[in-house]
Amino acid sequence: MFQTLVQLPIGFFIALSGALIPGPLLAYTVAKSSTYGARTGPLAVSGHILVELVVLSLLALGLGVALQSQAFQVGIGLVGGVLLVVLGVLSISKLKRNSGGTVITKYHPLAGGVMFSTILNPTVILWWATVGLATLMEAFLIASLAGVVFWLLGHFLADFSWFSLVSFSVARGRRVLGTRGHHILLLVCSCVLLLLGAYFIAKYGLSML
Repeated sequence: MFQTLVQLPIGFFIALSGALIPGPLLAYTVAKSSTYGARTGPLAVSGHILVELVVLSLLALGLGVALQSQAFQVGIGLVGGVLLVVLGVLSISKLKRNSGGTVITKYHPLAGGVMFSTILNPTVILWWATVGLATLMEAFLIASLAGVVFWLLGHFLADFSWFSLVSFSVARGRRVLGTRGHHILLLVCSCVLLLLGAYFIAKYGLSML
């Protein structure tokens, strides 16, 4: 029983270690929370979890080998990087014309959670195909199906906790920011997406050499 229950904190801290690293989904959550409020985090994570469940289903169907192939990883990394750069440039361009919002913030949090967990965030699929699959298999070997369930509960709880905290904090501070502060926050988030896109292009582009 203990081996089963311990999978919950293991899944929680493994997921949290990844969630704490700045990425496209975090940038989107911060940007959207400044206008949509504290609901952004839970809704965005719901979309994120839907994507993760699809990836898990693909892994269960035996497509893990394809997801782990270098060609697939390079392909999705480059495409995701290019799209992030385009999105970042468009968002910055829109901010220069009108401080009311960006390309990022026009999407509903649920849709944003899906978008920034798929092609706009290649690390999600690649994480599940490598780290996620390995640690999930370990949970199964230690505590069978119950271990997998508790590991996943811990994983999803970490995502909900962190992104809900982020959106709540941004929503509480939006009155303090003011119009100029809000504009700067959106600009920073747009730049983060641009830089992440450039990083993905460099990382996966160099792997082809």
